[in-house]
Amino acid sequence: MFKKTMNRMFSMSNDAWYILLSSVKLCCLLCLCAFALLVEWGGNMSEYYNLYMTAISLNEISQAVLLLGVIGSFLIEAIQS
Repeated sequence: MFKKTMNRMFSMSNDAWYILLSSVKLCCLLCLCAFALLVEWGGNMSEYYNLYMTAISLNEISQAVLLLGVIGSFLIEAIQS
């Protein structure tokens, strides 16, 4: 089953690959920004609560971007097949 899934994944069209890889890159960038904000936050909840909430929001947005990228590439593959 894994081999069948990998064969199907590697035969995706260029447009689907572009959407998938772009969403992964954007997800990594957002996670890196969230990590940098958490390092800057330093655990001080009283002074830097806004940094903490921004980092949490970036983390959640990155997950949504990745999910939308996977759904978008799947829809492109379904339309073109």
